[in-house]
Amino acid sequence: MPKNELTHPSQPIKGQSLLNLKAVLESRVGGGEVRDLDLAMLMNVPVNRLSQLKRAQSSIFVIGNIESEPDGDSEEGADEVPSLRPSQAILTRLLLKHPEYAPLPVRASNTEILDLIAPVMDVIGGGGRKESSAQPRKLGFAPLFGRSYISSYKMLAEGDSGTSNTGLAVVRLQMLVIGKFARLYKSVLREYIATYRDKEAFPSDEILKDGWELLRERDSLTDWMSDQVYTSFVERVQDEWRKWFSDSYLGVLRDEAISRNIEPEVAIEKGKWTNTAPVSDEEFAKYSRATKPILGRSDSLFSMFRESFQLTSAEAYWALGIQVKAFYRFRQRANQRIDAATSILVRYLFRYPEDISLFVEPPPPGSEILARIQQEDPDFRLGQLAPLFGASRVMSYGFANDELPCPFFARRLATIFYRQSVRGRPIYQELRECVEDEIVARGLDRNQFWRDGRWHH
Repeated sequence: MPKNELTHPSQPIKGQSLLNLKAVLESRVGGGEVRDLDLAMLMNVPVNRLSQLKRAQSSIFVIGNIESEPDGDSEEGADEVPSLRPSQAILTRLLLKHPEYAPLPVRASNTEILDLIAPVMDVIGGGGRKESSAQPRKLGFAPLFGRSYISSYKMLAEGDSGTSNTGLAVVRLQMLVIGKFARLYKSVLREYIATYRDKEAFPSDEILKDGWELLRERDSLTDWMSDQVYTSFVERVQDEWRKWFSDSYLGVLRDEAISRNIEPEVAIEKGKWTNTAPVSDEEFAKYSRATKPILGRSDSLFSMFRESFQLTSAEAYWALGIQVKAFYRFRQRANQRIDAATSILVRYLFRYPEDISLFVEPPPPGSEILARIQQEDPDFRLGQLAPLFGASRVMSYGFANDELPCPFFARRLATIFYRQSVRGRPIYQELRECVEDEIVARGLDRNQFWRDGRWHH
């Protein structure tokens, strides 16, 4: 039976394949389209190069008879002629077959997010808020994400229009809230499973999920609990969520408001976040360390974000949910405050840097990947490590050296490999199948490839 060309392309992966990948991923993530920002992050290329990549040929046709392509340890090592590199081809094949492996979160609707955080919104305004109707609570939704309360009407509109009226910077703050809630929920759930239920009998596939993919399964994850245990569990989860929301998230929002010379209650409850006045050096020095405005200038937390978290440009733009034009617009306004939603996220992540993993997981050590592969395949050699991830044999030694950063070509695949391996998925075999599919499509000899690790004739 012939294979489906959409998910098992017989030709070498090229730019057109990215459009197919986009369609496949959109069928999974929900909540709107997969954007260029998403594809750039997945392919780990600067966003402004993606349009070229979409039209590019496979590197087998571009690079030709050379020992190895310039895999590059940085974005600056890009080919003069854009082409789909083997690492990108393998990743594309893997995600076409398994879109659930893509590090793109499943989107919740704004209404679902409101329902999720509504139980902890009573801490706003010092905990004295007691809503007699749902309307005031709805109006308080957008201000929690750096927008005016009027925006709540658009964001909470029925159907897809609510999602389409939510900017990417706001979406990233929502990802933070959902991701953090999911981690707290999972942590408490694991504790209750260990205490009240045989872990071996629990549906482990569900609890391995993250973010909204986990939280939308809450009913099935707790249907085994007695009424008494369930009541205790819900109270414990709400206590944990309320503490994080009040102390951590609202704490950052209050400091952000002060950095804008706005009363925290006014900003958080009414969404009056705007302050475009320039900040002089003398004024800047008067703020406390926790409340200094985040400006566009080169020494600001915003400008240092990528370097501080050791991200590529594609990862940094994606994590912040901003386009290249927006980045440079903020930078050009050196003495003005950046957009509120972006500023809140930057302020939060510098205060709680471990939560960057909610957006971009750090790549695992290459030695750990090699050890996991060799446990499954004792004949696998060190020199085959980089070829398995789409580079030349010689790159294997740097990849497996934990004193060196994860090589540029391997960042996305390595993270996916490690996460799925920990979850017990047969990721090594799946990855190897994608490698061999691309080898065959390129007209290379499979046995010779595993001997010498060459991706080109």
